[in-house]
Amino acid sequence: MEKSYKVLIDTNFFFIPFYENYDVLEELPVFLESKGILIEGFYTLKKNLWEVENKLKTARSEKWRKIYNLVMQYIKNYNIKTIETPVNVNTDRLIVSTVLKNPDNWIVCTQDRNLREILRRLKIRVVYYGGKRLHIL
Repeated sequence: MEKSYKVLIDTNFFFIPFYENYDVLEELPVFLESKGILIEGFYTLKKNLWEVENKLKTARSEKWRKIYNLVMQYIKNYNIKTIETPVNVNTDRLIVSTVLKNPDNWIVCTQDRNLREILRRLKIRVVYYGGKRLHIL
């Protein structure tokens, strides 16, 4: 039986469809499968959802309220599973601590360069978007 991975998605990854007109959650399974990687499921942290909800509440312009609402709807449409986390801890630390509990089972999707570098050093697989396509480290 082939190994499958849980895919943990950082907040910034959910914004790509609205900035780049590229549906990352639709393309991600195809991309990973082309690399011989099976997906067990998509996950995000409670803290990631809290960040978007908080930005929605404090958005000063209608444009940003619309984007945050679209992101929340996007997350719901793809049935992303939520991992319970505290909201008062740094998001990057929560991501690292979550995947380090079982590092061979996770792939992290993030646009954050510093987080990508930390995860790469910890030998955690990372997917990011650049140049109109997905990449894996």
